[in-house]
Amino acid sequence: MYVETTEYSVTAGVLARHIDELHRLIDELPVAAVERIVELIVTAHRAGRHVFILGNGGSASTASHFACDLSKATISGDGPRLRVTSLTDNIALLTAWANDTSYERVFAEQLLSLAAAGDVVVIISASGDSPNVLAAARAARALGSTTVALVGFAGGGLRHLADVVVHVGSYDYGIVEDCQLVLEHAITASVRDALSA
Repeated sequence: MYVETTEYSVTAGVLARHIDELHRLIDELPVAAVERIVELIVTAHRAGRHVFILGNGGSASTASHFACDLSKATISGDGPRLRVTSLTDNIALLTAWANDTSYERVFAEQLLSLAAAGDVVVIISASGDSPNVLAAARAARALGSTTVALVGFAGGGLRHLADVVVHVGSYDYGIVEDCQLVLEHAITASVRDALSA
């Protein structure tokens, strides 16, 4: 049952602050870097290359979501489809690498088996400092893949390993992850438009 109230709501105050912070940070996003990511993905598609996406925790969910959207929402007519894989989704393989080597290697080892020069590796992280995302960035670079980082906080070590970086300047996980979801949707829509042209 809906109950109307005129009292100040703590929830409403939190929501207002959250939305205000999202507006501020979205306004500060580096549009040129986002456009470069779109260009890299479109170029990879046209060259028959692959896009890999990865992250931990909430960023793993964003990686799965991003891979789903890029795979399905960019289909244009009968032409070739964008090849996209989230490295967070094969639980058997992820846990096998974690068990047999270390959690630090769960993404790097998958890239060493799957990625090649000309592929694009999108790494999503709030801190940019998780050992497994740093190992993935190093593996991707060694293979000749292009690395893209969507990071928050101060950007961490990942900020210095990626070819293209979009930095959300917040230390709030929720705010960073919300902005990264906005980015993945905007990138997907932009790739779809480019592939439909």
